[in-house]
Amino acid sequence: MDHLTENGAMEPKRLYESPFTDLDDQGVGGLFPQADVLQIVSVLNDVKLKAAA
Repeated sequence: MDHLTENGAMEPKRLYESPFTDLDDQGVGGLFPQADVLQIVSVLNDVKLKAAA
């Protein structure tokens, strides 16, 4: 949330970097079921598209 608030968007690959890997070495994939990860990535991509418009 902090990253999105500060930057307005976030690349989905960040979900596999710190601080997410600080919680689980697999990043977001280790924290949520695959269907949820796909939905999170979809939302991040939608935010990115809308921020660029």
